[in-house]
Amino acid sequence: MHNANATLRFVVAGICHETNTYATEFTGYTQLSDFMCVSGDEVEPEYAGTNRSVGGYIEAAHALGIELVYSTLAFAWPSGTIGAGVYEQLKQSVLAGIRDSLPVDGVLMAPHGAGVVEGIDDLEGDLLAAVRELVGDSVPIASVYDLHGQMTDAMRIYGDLTLPCRLYPHTDLLQRGVEAVELLAQTARGAIRPVTAMHRLPMLGIVMSTDSGFPAADVNDLCLRIGERPGVIDCSWFHGFPYADIPAPCPTVVCTTDGDLDLAQRCADEVADWIWANREAFRPRVLAPEEGVRQALAVESGLVVINESSDNPGGGAPGDATYLLRALLDAQLPPETACFVAIHDREVAQQAERAGVGATIEVKLGGKLGKMQGAPIVAQAYVKAVTDGRFTNLPGSMLEGLQFDLGTSCRLIIEGVDVIVISRPTQTFDHALLLLHGIDVNSRRIVALKSSNHFRAGFQALASAIITVDSPGLSSADVASFPRSRLAQDLWPLREDVVRVRPEL
Repeated sequence: MHNANATLRFVVAGICHETNTYATEFTGYTQLSDFMCVSGDEVEPEYAGTNRSVGGYIEAAHALGIELVYSTLAFAWPSGTIGAGVYEQLKQSVLAGIRDSLPVDGVLMAPHGAGVVEGIDDLEGDLLAAVRELVGDSVPIASVYDLHGQMTDAMRIYGDLTLPCRLYPHTDLLQRGVEAVELLAQTARGAIRPVTAMHRLPMLGIVMSTDSGFPAADVNDLCLRIGERPGVIDCSWFHGFPYADIPAPCPTVVCTTDGDLDLAQRCADEVADWIWANREAFRPRVLAPEEGVRQALAVESGLVVINESSDNPGGGAPGDATYLLRALLDAQLPPETACFVAIHDREVAQQAERAGVGATIEVKLGGKLGKMQGAPIVAQAYVKAVTDGRFTNLPGSMLEGLQFDLGTSCRLIIEGVDVIVISRPTQTFDHALLLLHGIDVNSRRIVALKSSNHFRAGFQALASAIITVDSPGLSSADVASFPRSRLAQDLWPLREDVVRVRPEL
């Protein structure tokens, strides 16, 4: 037990990647160059003040007088499977940094929860096992995860505190980081003895907002009520990540109590029972882009946001699908009615840069990064603006203050629709990228974008209506449509007659 009067010393480390294994065929393995890696004195300038778990670690540690030391923090945007050699290099860097920091009173990990490596289905569990072996059984480990993680037995066994974020959009990552530091400090000082139980549901992972009115919000409310019970430290749940061909891409409830494993299991079971009893409310429902555009035009006033969930770079998709953009063009809208933000096509962005502002070019736009992306759009395009693709997320967005560099980008006008073209894929979090290219969203009737849900934090206050559309794609809401070759058991809704078995302590 740590001396209550001595300063605590925690080491921070992590490898954060949401892996879409289906994207690997089209985009290749995720490489070392895809990761942004910082360590030591580089960490606080990068993460302090951001809505990320490490931002919360820094804020809470400073407030509580805890010393933080930093190993490697590696982050890559969602993409295909991580190459085996890449992971091994990152893993050894993380372990070396922790080893050099010893002795410590605790470890703060900053993973994602849905990491998959060539030959390893559970990046987080594998890394936690190695960290545990390094620091020993007496040093507590806390991890803040993305709720789209896959909770595994290894994550439970080798970690002491498992805290997935609760909100989607993930606007509470900083808050969960603060909670992790507070709980890890209590654990290090012997004030609490966390034990964790889990209940994995035989369902495919869920992609659904936690905003009020969605059933995922009801699950959160139940978890929070349970979290207030005597002896319960935290109750929360992983939604799972359905875009990975692994044995168990499933929602999992996780509950941590102060030394009472039976209580933890009962609480996890209670939440899982509610989810299972209400599983029909989580069944994916999809709307075609053409119907989404029709519904948007029927809205009498205000800005309408149409989000294309099926080609979300935030879920590892390439970002160059043409289905929603084609539906907008086919609607033959008057000029300055609609804008599209953004489609990933480096060739076209560079073509526009070479031609210059004011030129009219013939483009073959999108549809180049896989068989699911739709046919390229062949059209005459007026080059309205060319930029370097650098901007900062606006206040109120999920990753407020985060700086982006999307490479050469442009604003094209195609058949009256403003289209933002980018050289590096990203989902749209807010309207900063539109502002960069001279577009005021309030001057448009429709904003079409690529994102499953994170955009809501940045657009909710601006939009009179939000319409979600779906097409074939590597992040389609129709999660049952993906081939599954490695499932450990039958899952709903792939089968309707799935029998659920309660976990044993």
